[in-house]
Amino acid sequence: MRRSFSRVLTIFVLISSLMLACSFTIPTSSSGVEFRFDVLPSKANQSSTIANYQAISAWDKTDISYSFVNGTDQLPGDTERDAIRRAFDLWAAQTPLTFNETSDSSASDIVIGWAVGDHGDGDPFDGPGDILAHSSFPNPYDKSQVFLHFDDDEHWVDSDTQDVDLETVAAHEIGHTLGLAHSSSPNALMYPSYSGPHRFLDADDIAGVQSIYGASSAQDPAPQAPPQGATPPPATGQDSDGDGISDDDEVLVTGTDENNADSDGDGLVDGVEVANRMNPLDPDMDKDGVPDGQEVDQGTDPFFPEQADVPADLENQVSDFLTRAIELQIEAYQKGDASIASSIMTGQELANLSADIDSLNQQGLVSISEIDYYQSYINDIRVINNSQIEVDTCEVWTTSTYQQSDAQLVDSTDPTLLPQTITIQQQNGNWFITNVNFLDAPAFCR
Repeated sequence: MRRSFSRVLTIFVLISSLMLACSFTIPTSSSGVEFRFDVLPSKANQSSTIANYQAISAWDKTDISYSFVNGTDQLPGDTERDAIRRAFDLWAAQTPLTFNETSDSSASDIVIGWAVGDHGDGDPFDGPGDILAHSSFPNPYDKSQVFLHFDDDEHWVDSDTQDVDLETVAAHEIGHTLGLAHSSSPNALMYPSYSGPHRFLDADDIAGVQSIYGASSAQDPAPQAPPQGATPPPATGQDSDGDGISDDDEVLVTGTDENNADSDGDGLVDGVEVANRMNPLDPDMDKDGVPDGQEVDQGTDPFFPEQADVPADLENQVSDFLTRAIELQIEAYQKGDASIASSIMTGQELANLSADIDSLNQQGLVSISEIDYYQSYINDIRVINNSQIEVDTCEVWTTSTYQQSDAQLVDSTDPTLLPQTITIQQQNGNWFITNVNFLDAPAFCR
């Protein structure tokens, strides 16, 4: 198997223009210039009414449009627009939200532009330093546009090492346009002070935005075996071992050795494994005694041990089918529509899925599940006859249930091993899951 197969309350406060101003001590950036993202208050300066809440307001939809009224001459070409698109992507990756750019600024939800001094919104910019940008919250009481303005007197750059990084400031301000107030966590992107490039969402940022909109509905792709001779994409930042992953990312993200291009010694460069969602710290992912790199060179599947009695092409077909089956079932639960899985499931199994989703819909709930790519696998394939196959799978699942109305988390499970035997039958020229028998863990799972 290709590893996955191939309480936060919201308080709504109407603020004039949904903007607040305050004054407080400001840390100094790496360049020696004092910066604040905007004039919204820090936790210490907020009124007691809202000080305990991250969420100020929220959009009542998940498809949000934005437009540019102008750009900045400080960056070449469409550099500023590309940086802001990447900033939107940070939030989209953690939520069900989609952001669509439009050329019609009169109809878009968020209007983006650059200005200096007094620019007509009642909140003049202050020249170089201090306030970098400002934005407004979505207004819970009307459907007026939200704005995001950048001070064009600042020195804007597109850089993960220099100030003032546009992507960082844009991502912070986008957080406000989604309804997030400032965070008291110094590691959060939504912390009130800018102290240098910060092109990622911290756990506090993710918890805040998911408290409003729920978790991402996008599914990561299943891991794939890389082609022979694959090379990794170039790293961003210093890459001492040339494996396509920066030294910082190896230490902080992947846990690999920044001085060893092949940390697990399996014959595949760390960057190649990460790019293909393989585990760079596991030299033999299917535990068949053959290193992953050797399997790639031989053209065998590093995710599934070879079975002498099962043709290799059938193994691949089963793996691909079950990967697709899992993706469709997850999508069916997320969208509350069992028919999404009707192309891979039939009979009583489809009826069971439909009944479960109907029950969730009636309760106003939505279920979002994730399968652990690196812990889930096919254990065995048995060919019963020309039209029936049984597959033993070991799957590790995490499931969270949310209220559809306000995305409030209702229940969540820890990663759980679910051994199961799946019956796949051919009907009218197509393959369908016709039966799933769950077993008590660990059963046949390692």
